[in-house]
Amino acid sequence: MKKIILTTAFLTSCLFANSEISTNYTYKDYINSKTKTKGKTFDYRFLHNFENSQITINFEDSLTKRENEITKAKLTSLEVEKLSFKYLYNLNENYSVKTSFLNIEDNLAPTDDGKVYGIGIINKNSFFDIKVDTYLSDYEDFNVNQYDLTFIKKFKIEEVNFQASLGTKYININGEKYGNYILKDKEFLSTFFNINGNYKGFIAGIGFVKGDRLFTVFDDGLKVEHHALRQNETYSLNLGKKFKHIDIMARYIYSKGDELPENRDDVKSKFTSIAVSYKF
Repeated sequence: MKKIILTTAFLTSCLFANSEISTNYTYKDYINSKTKTKGKTFDYRFLHNFENSQITINFEDSLTKRENEITKAKLTSLEVEKLSFKYLYNLNENYSVKTSFLNIEDNLAPTDDGKVYGIGIINKNSFFDIKVDTYLSDYEDFNVNQYDLTFIKKFKIEEVNFQASLGTKYININGEKYGNYILKDKEFLSTFFNINGNYKGFIAGIGFVKGDRLFTVFDDGLKVEHHALRQNETYSLNLGKKFKHIDIMARYIYSKGDELPENRDDVKSKFTSIAVSYKF
């Protein structure tokens, strides 16, 4: 499926202007996890603007190695593929609406063949932008409802252009079981903030998410954390450079959380990624 998606995206981008193709490589390192050790993820993304609309397609291919904590014997690796789609339509200068869909293929998790549906609205005004997003994650034994509220402010200080985002995520789980594990907590609330600066094409940004969250949808519905890892806090750092047609971005993410089925607290995740995008 990966070859078909990549070939289609490349051919489509050659035929249409106002397009962007990108790839993102992420190295994953886990500390204090019950079985996970390290892994890698490749993302392949295609974006196209036409008239008042924008479409985005993302394919995620992930492999995570696992081993027995005591004997260090190799366990079956976790293999995940996710295909997601987002459509944005600008109603006028002040309002935009969007919808998204994501499909999960996982060789081990109970959330295999899960589907995530999203809708949202954006209000742009002279002071700040307001985003309201709703997501429904449909899994075999339970559903997850997520509601996001985001405030976005763009401003300039001398020659540096800034964009800051402040928001909250409310998550409600409708169901009892994740495989053999009984889901005890059903409601989660978290707050997030990030700010990015652009100085003559040089990009730098920081961000954080505070508060418990589980099965979280993010990146405008193009990404989801579908394993039962309850995140507590996350910090991120971004650095990059924008050229005329090519953007290069590096990111580091550090997270702390709890593996619920394994009853393992204080699990740390370190993700280091590099992304390259080309605009037509």
